[in-house]
Amino acid sequence: MAAKETFTGAGTAKPAARRAPSKRTVAQENKPARTKKPPAGRATAKAKLPSLTHEMIAERAYHISRSEVRGTDEENWYRAEAELRQGS
Repeated sequence: MAAKETFTGAGTAKPAARRAPSKRTVAQENKPARTKKPPAGRATAKAKLPSLTHEMIAERAYHISRSEVRGTDEENWYRAEAELRQGS
């Protein structure tokens, strides 16, 4: 689209001055895009907790109890749970 031309009287055409954007337009351009907040109390797909089952922990605790570095049943359970969470 061609700019409007004004007559200066000297025989030359001068393009019309462009208006500066309003403060509101500038503020909207500099504002970051809004994102939706996830609903409170629900796990989102990105922040999904690893799903460890009772059987997975029990099996790993059994293998720990059969190894050379073993402890009580409770210690083996907590160690198995920590190892499985670390690997997930």
